[in-house]
Amino acid sequence: MTYRTEAHRPMRDLLGRLPLLPLIKKQDIDFQAADPTLLVSIGDDAETTMNTIHHGIGAIGHLLAHSAVAIEDGTVGAESIEHLGYLMAELGDLAAGCMTLASRCRRETADFRLL
Repeated sequence: MTYRTEAHRPMRDLLGRLPLLPLIKKQDIDFQAADPTLLVSIGDDAETTMNTIHHGIGAIGHLLAHSAVAIEDGTVGAESIEHLGYLMAELGDLAAGCMTLASRCRRETADFRLL
C-alpha cells in the first residue's frame, strides 16, 4: 500500500478554477480568451474527476449486485437503493459534463505545452 503525502482533490480544484474562466455574453466559456495554463489544469482536473466518478459508480454497482440478498430481505431499505440510484444518475451527468469540458480544454490547448 502506498501513502500520499498530499491528497489530490481534482473536483475541489476544478470547482475552484472554473470561476477563473472568462465568459462571453451568453454566459458560455470563452475558451479562446482563457489562459492556456488554466485550461490545461481544468482539463486535467475534469478528466481525473470523470475517471474517479466512473470507477466509483462501477464500485457501487458491484456492491449493489453483491448485496442483492440484503436488499431482497429488507435489511437494506428500498429508500436507500432509491437514493443511491439518484446519486448515481447525478454523478453520471457530472462525469459527462467533465468529459465535455476536458475535451474542449484539450482541443483549445492542443498546440500549447507546459514548461
